[in-house]
Amino acid sequence: MKHMVSNIKHIEIMAHNSFIPKHHFNPALLIGLEKHLLQKHYSFLKVRSNGRKLTCVGQSKPSEFSITYTYKVKYAIGEKPKVYSVYPAIAYHEDIHMYLHDNSLCLFYPKDFSWTSTSHLYDTIIPWTHEWFLFYELYLIYGVWMYPSISHKNQKQL
Repeated sequence: MKHMVSNIKHIEIMAHNSFIPKHHFNPALLIGLEKHLLQKHYSFLKVRSNGRKLTCVGQSKPSEFSITYTYKVKYAIGEKPKVYSVYPAIAYHEDIHMYLHDNSLCLFYPKDFSWTSTSHLYDTIIPWTHEWFLFYELYLIYGVWMYPSISHKNQKQL
């Protein structure tokens, strides 16, 4: 009887491992989808992908009196997107919402789930980037970051 129970458990494990489909996503397919959505919604972006990673370069001009900012987005499936100001290079300052370790822009608070693994770049990261440059311009004028935010002081990288 003990041997029979052991065989049944072995068969159950084999059935579970062999016949129940696993939900794995093809990173190249997801990157291709992101690339397509970005190109469909934003003709001004230059988007490249290599199957597992995507980069795009865009420009933002928050107002008619602003300079034109050039930014780069780097994204890989399973990672949070990173956005960098390419021109002008913006130096980290604790009052500006950037990450000290790599000078990437702070566009969202990870703990509020505004960005998740199912989010798309075209309707989150790109608009948030343009909004960030608008608030950066206001910071340059008033010396205060005017968008609601959480302080980066004494916090670990999220």
